[in-house]
Amino acid sequence: MSLTTRIAVLLVAGLVVTEGAAGAATPTAVDYSFNVAPGDYEVTVNLGSASQAAQTGVQVEARRTMLAPVSTRAGEFRREVLAVNVRSPESMPTGEEGTGTPDLQVHLTGSHPAASNVSVAPVRRPRLFVVSDSTASDWLKGPKRGWAQELPQLLQPGIVVANYADSGESTVSWLSNLRLFATVKPLIQRGDEVLIQLAHNDKTTTESTFRANLGKLVDGVRQRGGLPVLVTPPVRHLFGANGKLTPTGLVVNTLGVDLPAVIRDVAGKLGAPLIDLTARSQALLEKLGESASWPLYLTVQHDGVQDSTHFSEYGGTVMAGLVTKGIADAHLPAAAFLRMSAGAVPAVAKPPGTVAPSCLAQPARADATAAATVKVWLAGDSTMADPKSSCPVGWGSRFDALFNDQVTVVNKAVSGRSIQTWLYESNVTGTKNSAGECVVSPNAFAQRWLDMLDPAKGMQSGDYLVIQFGINDGDASCPRHVGPARYQSLLTTMANAAKSRGVQPVLLTPVAAITCSGSTAVGNRGFLTQTTAAGTATGAPVIDLHKLSYTLYNTLKLCPNDGDYSKGAVGAFFCNDHTHFEAAGADRIARVVAKALRDQKIGLAGYLR
Repeated sequence: MSLTTRIAVLLVAGLVVTEGAAGAATPTAVDYSFNVAPGDYEVTVNLGSASQAAQTGVQVEARRTMLAPVSTRAGEFRREVLAVNVRSPESMPTGEEGTGTPDLQVHLTGSHPAASNVSVAPVRRPRLFVVSDSTASDWLKGPKRGWAQELPQLLQPGIVVANYADSGESTVSWLSNLRLFATVKPLIQRGDEVLIQLAHNDKTTTESTFRANLGKLVDGVRQRGGLPVLVTPPVRHLFGANGKLTPTGLVVNTLGVDLPAVIRDVAGKLGAPLIDLTARSQALLEKLGESASWPLYLTVQHDGVQDSTHFSEYGGTVMAGLVTKGIADAHLPAAAFLRMSAGAVPAVAKPPGTVAPSCLAQPARADATAAATVKVWLAGDSTMADPKSSCPVGWGSRFDALFNDQVTVVNKAVSGRSIQTWLYESNVTGTKNSAGECVVSPNAFAQRWLDMLDPAKGMQSGDYLVIQFGINDGDASCPRHVGPARYQSLLTTMANAAKSRGVQPVLLTPVAAITCSGSTAVGNRGFLTQTTAAGTATGAPVIDLHKLSYTLYNTLKLCPNDGDYSKGAVGAFFCNDHTHFEAAGADRIARVVAKALRDQKIGLAGYLR
């Protein structure tokens, strides 16, 4: 019996509360409807029954699998929080299968589903967008399942999957149809990740057009401050007599263009992270063999139709597992939110006689994302640098402790440097040219920057580069002097060099000194507009640490101050000057930066403790 509980949702002071929520009195309810507007929400479900054993999973909207069925004993309860993206149409953006059911639909699955206290609240979380075709779509009807439809169950609620995959689409139609990229692009915010997997329907697209279209999609995502990730397509179940997949199975189009190979090349040239789903799915199918791999796809025996392209529920879940393995291997921010070990497949109904691939069927474990190791590189001056004595202490030295074990902070900040002397060190002379800038001769980077650019030992795809200069740059004399235009140019150069390696740059305005106007701390640094402009030019997020820091000083009531920085609250925060920090001050500034990462939904926030 299916009992539907309709729940009116009231918005009170930013919190959603429910009336008539299903509780212990209605343990047989399996369908819930919440009257909410499009947006992102957390659905909280208390799984289990007081009187009997249960097995309960959760699907939402267009059969998106949020939680694979889990077992509970009689009297055992398990609280699950799920992050859900609500949109209309609820499945594909062009409405191929209609608009679906209004509001937010929650459906309990499993052999003996039981839950109570199902509730919904709006949230702001980083989004993982999916730009793709039918192989990833949310299918509202029929047996087909897209891998992105099964992806949410593999992720923790700290990130929201926004699946805009649409059946029949190519790189051409994604750019030309106003309901596709033109609609999705404005929704992308700084720190969001966008998985771009298109190729299956580019059957007659020339290589030059395919390359250009991928470039337009990547550029469009970067313009919004998002992180574009190119994904090669999953293979088709088309085997040759030799037991290997045919060229068509490997998504070589009718013009002979090896589309996955082009995607790999474009990713390298554009410095975009890559998930090679073609190679991963090919290896899996050819290892299983033609017969044993059919249950991944739709079959007459199990689904009533034979389809060598589209997935069963089981196949979609297996492909989603391959995608999570790619997310982990590419060190993407989303790796911090993996619910299971990378590549693992949760309990899911498999066609009769199917054996789960041994390379995928790993158990869930709490430390699932340990395989993903991300480096956060810091470039800056003394306010960021590691200490050489008890004071000063740079805030960068306190940054590592704020992250989980998946992150290593590499602090390359150096005391006394402007952005130019940090980049060029002793090659910056004491002479100014006709433009008023310090002459750099020879024009060669310092070893610290060359080390960070080293392909083997330096910054890698998925890492982060945090840059904060602007204090010593205002020096009137060389070698430290840097003018506004030169500062912006050098900052842009550093950010672009990072992005070309698949590294996410994060630009910070200079941290404020303590300057008081009566009882109010006020701003005192330059290069603020130049930092913002460099962020706009490169698509890098900008944290206004200058404003955040003097706002903190006001919160701590560090003003008024008579110039004595050795006593009271000011003495505990600063060294015996107005610029450099004691350990406690450095710790507070590091936490200000961490909070900004969260507030601005920058992907690095996913690794914070």
